[in-house]
Amino acid sequence: MEDLLKKFGLEAKIEKINPKDLKFDLRARWKCKFGCNYYGRPSCPPNVPDFKECVKFVRSYKDAILFRFKSKDVKRIQEFMLEAERSVKLPFALSTFPTSCMLCEDCKGCSKARPTLSALCIDVTSLEPKDDFITILFLQ
Repeated sequence: MEDLLKKFGLEAKIEKINPKDLKFDLRARWKCKFGCNYYGRPSCPPNVPDFKECVKFVRSYKDAILFRFKSKDVKRIQEFMLEAERSVKLPFALSTFPTSCMLCEDCKGCSKARPTLSALCIDVTSLEPKDDFITILFLQ
């Protein structure tokens, strides 16, 4: 992943995590609904599974990589996450985005959009420090 980070001109701390250790909170989803201009986009609530399904989905993974980006270049981070997802060559790998997808103007039929941690009801506040852009690549 280090070479891929360099290719995109990004710096990030990388940690292997067990997705079963992530904390979930329905309030993360409510923050999307009340306070985010992107609410309603294809990869955002209400167009994502309900709370129980999100917990079940995330906990179905055994391994994941957590990225803590210092950069605030959201589009570049999203492009990196898609490339990281492809590079691991695992059939069920799925990346998350630090904010709603910003890769296309028109979301119709786009295959690039990925959910945010909040859309998956993951409590981002439990993943210190709070000043980083945090994303997760779920592996298998």
